[in-house]
Amino acid sequence: MKLQKIIQQLDRRKYSKLVQQLKENKADKFLFLLTNYRQKKAKENELISQLKITPTAFYTLKSRLVDKVQEFLYNNTNESESRIRLLKNVANVEYLVYNTSRETAIGILKKLETELVKMDMPNELIIVYRAFKKLHIHSQKYYEYSALYNKYVAFNLGQDKAEELLCSFCKMLNEYYLNRNIQLLDILVRHKKEMQNICKLYQSHHLRVYENILNIHFALFSPVKKEMKEDETMEDMLKETIGIIKSHVDHPTYKHLVQIIDFLYFEYYLQLKLYKNASVYYEKIADDTPALLLYSHSSFVFHFLISKIEYAIVEQKENKLYAESDLRNYEVKIEDKPSYILFNVYTASIEFYSYRYYEATRTLNKLLNEISFILYPFIHIEIKLFLALVHILNGTPIQADILVESAKRTITAQNDEIKYRFHIVFIELLNVALSPKAKNKYEKLVELNEYFNAINTGAYRILEFVKLNDAILKNLTKFEKITT
Repeated sequence: MKLQKIIQQLDRRKYSKLVQQLKENKADKFLFLLTNYRQKKAKENELISQLKITPTAFYTLKSRLVDKVQEFLYNNTNESESRIRLLKNVANVEYLVYNTSRETAIGILKKLETELVKMDMPNELIIVYRAFKKLHIHSQKYYEYSALYNKYVAFNLGQDKAEELLCSFCKMLNEYYLNRNIQLLDILVRHKKEMQNICKLYQSHHLRVYENILNIHFALFSPVKKEMKEDETMEDMLKETIGIIKSHVDHPTYKHLVQIIDFLYFEYYLQLKLYKNASVYYEKIADDTPALLLYSHSSFVFHFLISKIEYAIVEQKENKLYAESDLRNYEVKIEDKPSYILFNVYTASIEFYSYRYYEATRTLNKLLNEISFILYPFIHIEIKLFLALVHILNGTPIQADILVESAKRTITAQNDEIKYRFHIVFIELLNVALSPKAKNKYEKLVELNEYFNAINTGAYRILEFVKLNDAILKNLTKFEKITT
């Protein structure tokens, strides 16, 4: 158990609760160690010195803190008491069948059935109906309970399929965002239709939640208008989904979906440029971005990193993102290429806006060297252009020129001027910045930047995370590639 990393990844609410618990128990040494690990104030040899204890005593203290953190996490992730009670009763169903009189067992199972239906626990209902079948093997009700058993088995399979479809859709959406491949868009459309067909088979709020989340993602990130004609508005779907979640407060999955809905609300209002509305949901999720990113299996949450920059630009706070970042210790597995790419683009962007150009070039170069972009030419070119921009501002125009020429060759190889038309305009802007012969360089840069911002919309929009303000444009006039 990596104690320090777990302590740093605790959300603020849980961390505060753990601190309060240690204070109440007057566990001062544990509290000292906890706060130091949280804030990364000192190395272990320094902590040993400050605590005035031997290394052996320190590692004993650390081991006991591990136990306390594990116990705290376990106690704070349990379900509600009513749900635990139901699960215990379900676990005793076989005992009822084999060790209790038939009438008593049926009476208890009837009560359990009512509670499980009320609490919406279909998996557990399968166990109950299987027991009912055994107890009614010589009764006409056997066929009634067989039908109910089969219904819930089929429903659970449908529910599992719907959840799997949502996960697959979000994974494919990540891929589509990075390469804007029309074939992937067709797959997203098929996923949408398949979800719709499953939801037609059963009247279930479970399925309705999954369908709404998928359809909202589709409308936000991969809209095909002809496939959305029969859909409700995004706002209606969002309201319905949050209403279902609030109506089932003890549901084990729903309470975890609230952050996804908050994220979708934020993206929805941001797209509409209703920034005051967006700010409400931004405040809910921005303070604990690491927690939000854990939902990448069921939502395109890593897009929040791009939208976070876009929103900060609107609020004129982009230069504060680096100082306020709570993702310094966050790690994304390189196997999850789309998330890894977006995370590093975000990291380079906040370095860019804090004028840490050398750090930004290092982050982007590392990304380009670590990842094979053969399947992602769209974002590959975008990253090269961003890196070229940073190189110019960093005073290394030769490297910028190499990247621009490389981007141009990649675009030529793709043979799709429409898809890469915004890349081409931005290349023109960078070429003016690099040109030693450009007259009225600043004025040309301003004109090209305004033109780029005006046309850079729609499905093939690029560099959402980059805004060239007047100060940056003026800095771009200071450097040019060396010619011989």
